[in-house]
Amino acid sequence: MKLWLLLLLIVACCFLAGCPSYSLYPLYTGQDAVFVPALEGTWIDPGSDAKEGFSFQKSGDHGYTMTIDDPSTKLRQTYDAHLVRLGDQLFMDIAWSDQTLNGVKLDPPIGAVATHVIWKVEISEDDLAYAMLDDEAIKQQGGLPGANSLYRSEDRLLIAACTDDLRRYVAAHAKDAFSGYQHFKKKRAQSSN
Repeated sequence: MKLWLLLLLIVACCFLAGCPSYSLYPLYTGQDAVFVPALEGTWIDPGSDAKEGFSFQKSGDHGYTMTIDDPSTKLRQTYDAHLVRLGDQLFMDIAWSDQTLNGVKLDPPIGAVATHVIWKVEISEDDLAYAMLDDEAIKQQGGLPGANSLYRSEDRLLIAACTDDLRRYVAAHAKDAFSGYQHFKKKRAQSSN
């Protein structure tokens, strides 16, 4: 499956489950980011015959590098990902890092601002279930605390609440502010005979 088809599938899932929200501030702090070894590896959509997917590799003490590769176009997108546990629920904070084409780094568009996407996750050895922080759910609940915590941009919700307010909101609304879970399966290493 081509990368654009995989991205289209992810976008379609977003529309079926609502639109993801984007945050100006991270959900994690340097003191509480956690490491889950089972996350490392390549994850693919079990409903497709795709060989491509997205990969996580440990980066530093408590972070991950998430990459999406398209072998046909040689495009690689890289994201910084951090896990944080709030209460009994695990969340992932994902922020764009860079992209390369044929190994050459591409500059982001002028005026682009890196934002954070928040996932609620459940990780096992072979299943990665994620649900995205959802625009519609946040709007139905009346938004986040603070007068200037939400902005609307091109039909997207931009959360401007500080990290502490964002954490309180996400922890309190883990059951009702996220889309339904999507599942990806871990790609097994091919054995050589």
